[in-house]
Amino acid sequence: MFRSSFVPYFINDIVDVFDDSNVYIKLFADDVKLYLEIESNADHNELRDVINKIYDWSKTLQLRLASDKCEHCHISLSRISQPSDYFVSDFMLPIVSIARDLRVLIDSRLTFRDHIKSVVYRGHLRVMQIWRCFLCKDTDILITAFTTYVRPLLEYCSPVSWSPKSVALVNDLESVQRRFTKRLLGFKLIMIVVLAWVLTVWNFVDYALI
Repeated sequence: MFRSSFVPYFINDIVDVFDDSNVYIKLFADDVKLYLEIESNADHNELRDVINKIYDWSKTLQLRLASDKCEHCHISLSRISQPSDYFVSDFMLPIVSIARDLRVLIDSRLTFRDHIKSVVYRGHLRVMQIWRCFLCKDTDILITAFTTYVRPLLEYCSPVSWSPKSVALVNDLESVQRRFTKRLLGFKLIMIVVLAWVLTVWNFVDYALI
């Protein structure tokens, strides 16, 4: 995956560069993302040619290509595959293991672990800010604040970009809400009753099995 930045007013013309290429392109504002499934050295060369065409296109339109914002991420489940080097003019694109795209952290193995950890960390910070800034401890108002300021952070792009694949990551995401509701007036008692009920059922099942 290759990323670059341009002035957004002229960027739509760049699709003409890919008329005779197998490289896929995604545009958003002034960002360009290129990606291609690499199966042979010919695919590496094709991607290099497209990057060179983009550089020539930017020079023709007198648009400065932000080389310092360009990066290359090799996505693969193989541990032995070695990413190739790509250049924009004389500048070699840095190889990164994590790329940020529209506020979503995409790692080289598509686990989204780093993105979830980042979201959970920021979610806990916002929860603490709610408890510190709101003098009113009314349950309905606090739940509304959580729904307004915390839930959008946790749920951003979740249906389309990332979804936790492990129980540990699911628990990390749910820990933000559990930490918040644990301090709400009346919710702690509910949690204790539910926990006592679960333990009672577990002891009954354990006794039945014996």
